[in-house]
Amino acid sequence: MGWLAEHIDPELCFSTTAEAVELAERLAVDDEFHAVHVKHAHASTADFAPALIAARYLEAISR
Repeated sequence: MGWLAEHIDPELCFSTTAEAVELAERLAVDDEFHAVHVKHAHASTADFAPALIAARYLEAISR
C-alpha cells in the first residue's frame, strides 16, 4: 500500500529552513527541474482516487 513519503523524490527533501528556501527558489526559477518533479509527482500519485485507495486498504486488511 505504501506511504506518502514513498512518493516524495529525495531531491525535494530538506532539513533546514535555508534548504527549504533554496529548494522553493529552484522550483520557481528552474523550469526543467520543476517539470521533472511535476511529472514524477503526477505519475506517482495518479491513482490516488479515494475509491481505489479504500478498496486497496480493505483488501490488505482482509488478508
